[in-house]
Amino acid sequence: MQQERSKIEALEKPEYFVLDRSNNPGYAEYKENADRLTSLSTIFPVFFFLIAALVCLTTMTRMVEEQRTQIGTFKALGYSSSDIMKKFLVYGSLASLIGTGIGLVVGFLFFPTIIFNAYGMMYDMPAVALIFYPSYSVMALLVALLCTTVTAFAACLAELRSNAATLMRPKAPKQGKRILLERVGFIWKHMNFSSKVTARNIFRYKQRMLMTIVGVAGCTALILTGFGLRDSISDIATLQYGSVLKYDAIVTRDKTATEKKKAAYNQLLSDDAVTGRMPTSMKTMDTVKAGTGSQAVQLTTFATTEKLDDFIHLENRESKENLKLDNRGAVVTEKLAKLLDLKKGSTLVLKDTGHKEYRFKVTGIAENYAGHYVYLTKNSYEKAFHEAPSYDTDLLNLKHTSKAWENQFAEKLMDQGGVLGVTFSNTISDMLTDMLKSLNIVMVVLIVSAAILAFIVLYNLTNINVSERIRELSTIKVLGFYPKEVTMYVYRENIILTLLGILVGFIFGFFLHRFVIQTAEVDNMMFSPTITWPSYVYSAILTLLFSTIVMLVMHYKLKKIDMIEALKSVE
Repeated sequence: MQQERSKIEALEKPEYFVLDRSNNPGYAEYKENADRLTSLSTIFPVFFFLIAALVCLTTMTRMVEEQRTQIGTFKALGYSSSDIMKKFLVYGSLASLIGTGIGLVVGFLFFPTIIFNAYGMMYDMPAVALIFYPSYSVMALLVALLCTTVTAFAACLAELRSNAATLMRPKAPKQGKRILLERVGFIWKHMNFSSKVTARNIFRYKQRMLMTIVGVAGCTALILTGFGLRDSISDIATLQYGSVLKYDAIVTRDKTATEKKKAAYNQLLSDDAVTGRMPTSMKTMDTVKAGTGSQAVQLTTFATTEKLDDFIHLENRESKENLKLDNRGAVVTEKLAKLLDLKKGSTLVLKDTGHKEYRFKVTGIAENYAGHYVYLTKNSYEKAFHEAPSYDTDLLNLKHTSKAWENQFAEKLMDQGGVLGVTFSNTISDMLTDMLKSLNIVMVVLIVSAAILAFIVLYNLTNINVSERIRELSTIKVLGFYPKEVTMYVYRENIILTLLGILVGFIFGFFLHRFVIQTAEVDNMMFSPTITWPSYVYSAILTLLFSTIVMLVMHYKLKKIDMIEALKSVE
């Protein structure tokens, strides 16, 4: 009994770890996805509201102007200004209430269900709990009322300042003026009649020109941002586990393994299927900086820097400079540098599990998209920790990367007993891709919503354009213009303004995309800031497609213009 007690007392005291739910990979992953959605949900509604406000402003202003004669008639019959104004205020208020009601149903029921079901493919989750938020509803209603009721009030007030006789007469068309292009003789002389009329009309109606360009630009920017986010998200796995981390597998060895097991392990790695091996020391540490949350960092030390580029490519993303590890300090990854405001020459402070702090000079900032890494040479590690690193991890390059071969190779490694774990880059890349694919449905919802909004903006502005110029269009029809010529008389302007709007939208979209990815990123991940050229093409095609559909709809409307009704005297 005494002997057994002695053995028990000789045992080392166990080390206990208390882990909360944030240490669960599934929970942490789901939280990151939720954080991304939260970031996106704080950005895009603002832009949708702004464009919707543009549509409401133009529509309500135009509606009041179209009722100009009726307002004058009411005023002549003795109705007070407040009574006349009530009609438009009630109309605007009802439109806001009905539109807000429909929007709230879609926003609280339809969109959350789609997005939640998309994430449900990855997680075993209970049914979605749909919650009504009164604060968001009131906010949406106030914005809608502001854009319709207040606009109607301002437009009515402006019209009611005129007397009844003036209001009952049609508003005089805007006076034509010489434009700057006319002063450029060598261009103006070579333009045909239609081109000259189009140029004059564009600058004659400056407000409509700006409205069209801004409306189209806003919608194009939203569509481009949606496609750009898809590019940024889909590139992460490829860039991280193809361009940055080039190794095919990472093996964690058992430091307590016997010499026999170590020999068996080395024998297994001498196989022709293993084309490269890099002994590495990996240690998890936490950052230390006042006013900034702690970040988990993988401190990685290499036994040698020869052929390092075959395993990990260290390059500055902005300057494209290849970074070399030296004994002067450490190379840190880009997102970590951004979070801690580190630059070349700055000091990085890390602490271990015993809360002991270590300082490293930053010698370079390397491109990286997932996780935080700090790279050191052997001498830099010994200088900081005053001990030699323990190379208990191997980075491997493999000849075969099929699933079947990798599973077989992992079984061999685990069976020989000197290995604690094997992780293949393909597996991590696939997991990352699957996790980020869940955001694709969000991108689809965004792109479709922006595309529908683009159609509404184009239709609304084109309809207003035609309504404002009904007498002008009737006149040119009487003068003998064919239906197609009448249509092109209007749509040459729309095509030019739409193309200008698309170009401006590309500029807005570029900066909006940058802003969104910076906001939507979580701490341990960086999105690729690149928008591929097909995204620009798709955005332009979608906008032009809706513009063409609007043109076709309006073509039939123009064919049915009653010339006599439009041109008859209203005196």
